Amino acid sequence: MKVINLLARAVFGAVFIFSGFVKAVDPWGTAYKIEEYLSAFSMSGLVEAMSWLPITASVVLCCLEFMTGVLMFFGFYRKTGRLVSAVFMAFFTILTFVDALTNRVSDCGCFGDAVTLTNWQTFWKNIVLDVILVVIFLCERKADFAKSKVNAHLLTSIFSVFILSFAIYNSVYEPVIDFRPWKIGNRMIAVGDDATPPESFATYKNNKSGKEREFNTEDLMAEYQQNPNFASEWTFVDSRVVNTNTIAADGFSLQAIGFDEDETIDILSDTSSDLYMITAFDLTKTSDKGMKVIIPFANKAIGSGARVIFVTASSSENCATFIEKYHLTNITFYNADDKAIKTILRSNPGVIKITNGKVADKWSWRNLPDKDEYFAK
Repeated sequence: MKVINLLARAVFGAVFIFSGFVKAVDPWGTAYKIEEYLSAFSMSGLVEAMSWLPITASVVLCCLEFMTGVLMFFGFYRKTGRLVSAVFMAFFTILTFVDALTNRVSDCGCFGDAVTLTNWQTFWKNIVLDVILVVIFLCERKADFAKSKVNAHLLTSIFSVFILSFAIYNSVYEPVIDFRPWKIGNRMIAVGDDATPPESFATYKNNKSGKEREFNTEDLMAEYQQNPNFASEWTFVDSRVVNTNTIAADGFSLQAIGFDEDETIDILSDTSSDLYMITAFDLTKTSDKGMKVIIPFANKAIGSGARVIFVTASSSENCATFIEKYHLTNITFYNADDKAIKTILRSNPGVIKITNGKVADKWSWRNLPDKDEYFAK
């Protein structure tokens, strides 16, 4: 029974430690997920009344989850660990079951962006953890992994300070580990020799059998050459073009303010200069201090020959007011989905550098490099 208990605690604790850690890597990601849940359950008014609530709840949640895992894994404060674990599992098992049935939120975010699970996968994962927790309750013993209470106090304190400091740092700056599509080094679009040209397809209907067949350009030319009667035997139905040179981030689309044309591929695949995208998902909530740091950097980038654009989800009216306030007539503003912008950078505002279709660097406004030193390279 003791071995079973140790294994059960190790598995249960490891899952909670991992879950809490990946949430602490990206507290704003969890905060946005909390906002989704509050909105799904008609409680978005809480966020409007207390804007600090989602990020505070996120930091508290990841720290509690991580520390619960530590207590269970190492066997510290066993009664407290079991009680907190039971409360966690009761709440989240019910929540994920309701979510699986209603699909109000598509992804629970229990493992952040590190591991994505469907709602039903999340629910059954919780059922497995529930079973493991029951096993722990049934075969728990008073023996403790720590040799003394001093060791338990010391190690618990160390882990607590670590996870709280880690979560706060990642909430102030960008995540130190990036699990998102726009992480540094990722190629967002193929350019140059890596790019593949669009491929055209045409569908024809056989006049005799009535069956339809799709030809690519090469096959169609071959049919015309091999069958002189092709034009009389087949009737054109439809055509399509497949552009395999697409962006590697779902839901991201750039449209100049006031226009409907999607310019995403043209902008990201431009190899004539480096691209700096200033992102701010909501201009009404954008840090004034942050803008005063970013604007000189942006002007320096433009002076060096780089292209600078501003990407936001705000309305045309808000953009016009913002441009006038910060004198940004030299920067083109583009609209994109707010969720997509939050995926690029958690900071509001922030800057991301794209070189030849690849993410070269990204910064929160708080750790933007010195403009003179950076562009002197």
